[in-house]
Amino acid sequence: MVVRITLWVLRVCVLVGLILGIILWTGKGDSIVGIHMLLGILTVLSLWVIAVLTAMAKGGNWGLSGGAIVLGLVVAAFGLTQKTILPDPNSLHWIIQVVHLLFGLGTIGIAEMMVARYKRMNAAKTVAA
Repeated sequence: MVVRITLWVLRVCVLVGLILGIILWTGKGDSIVGIHMLLGILTVLSLWVIAVLTAMAKGGNWGLSGGAIVLGLVVAAFGLTQKTILPDPNSLHWIIQVVHLLFGLGTIGIAEMMVARYKRMNAAKTVAA
């Protein structure tokens, strides 16, 4: 139950963060940067909760969960420092923005994979019992 709720929190945070990110990308929403960053932090925290809970489950995959934890660290570090990487608007900063977007989408992808494996493990336990 906690895994399912946490996944929904992550999905909502990514979706709203994506919408706010698009607004920021157009240059119209400088006042929403803090909300966008908060959603990013909640996304990473949700990813970590899912990683720990699915790894601790019987038959959990510590490798995938460890990768998710590392991805969360990279996403958090990159998201908090991206404005300082190629900051000149006439430079190639758009590449940094695309990488930031891909990292954000990667968090939801790996979370969905972990939860799908978790559900399959629980379904197999139910059938075996």
